[in-house]
Amino acid sequence: MPEPAHSHHARRCFADHTRRTQPLQAERRIVELEDELDELRSANEILLSVVTYFHNSTVHDRPRSPGTPSPDAGGH
Repeated sequence: MPEPAHSHHARRCFADHTRRTQPLQAERRIVELEDELDELRSANEILLSVVTYFHNSTVHDRPRSPGTPSPDAGGH
């Protein structure tokens, strides 16, 4: 049974509209993903600085072997 002419036209118009809007949607999604990537990079930098801070603070607080001068003793 053949389709009514208006049904075929409506499908073609929808396909044309989809073709035109897909690149715009893709570009918007790319921008969103780039923003998310920037946020993740910023969060990563913060986490690395926190890890470095705690690592450095625990390295200085570790007990030393007897007879080992402390770094701030300025020994000869």
